[in-house]
Amino acid sequence: MNRKQLWITKQVNYISKMKKLYFLFSLLMATVIGLSSCESDDSLTNEPPAQEYIDKAKEILVGDLVLSTRATMSGVDKTLLESGCPTKFNFSWREDGTMVLDMSDFTVGAMPFAITFRCATKFMQLNSWEKDEYPGSGWVKFVGTDGNVTTSGEEGSGARVDGFLNVDTKQVEFIVDYNMMNVRTETFLQEIDKSRIDRFEEEFAQYEKDLEEAKKEQGKA
Repeated sequence: MNRKQLWITKQVNYISKMKKLYFLFSLLMATVIGLSSCESDDSLTNEPPAQEYIDKAKEILVGDLVLSTRATMSGVDKTLLESGCPTKFNFSWREDGTMVLDMSDFTVGAMPFAITFRCATKFMQLNSWEKDEYPGSGWVKFVGTDGNVTTSGEEGSGARVDGFLNVDTKQVEFIVDYNMMNVRTETFLQEIDKSRIDRFEEEFAQYEKDLEEAKKEQGKA
């Protein structure tokens, strides 16, 4: 190999090394930025929303409310109807700003037992990916852990609530994972109508009627 070829080979090797170093540096920076973003989101998750949002939430989520809910057991929908089942929840507030979610003797469709549930929740800001999923203003989220559950005399704990509320549009949705027999309830996105509490018995009776019809159509009667 002559001197010129040797020089070219050295230059190629040098460029190759620099490319590898640049790639490694870019990868390292992407990792650092990603971790920083995650840490930022984690930090944001723990931050409460503006007080005006909390004040509005206290006016919206208070007392007995009727919301349409689906119940699943091991992923199987036990409410059977796409519209869900009218379900009575109670919302109350503690002096420390936490919201307590209660549900008593919930049983619908093909569920083999009734559920009584209680969990304290904390309101938080949305993180970056949640803001993409819930665009626009007015959104807050509420999270509760270690909720108490009672089913047919059996007691358990560790139930979890994950929910979102828009204090401007009064839309709400939340999922309760009862940490027991793979049971979950999904209160899908809907606008809160406080007058439904006055029609609860009527709505529930209609649900049971529609449920029997659906069972007949599906051959489950």
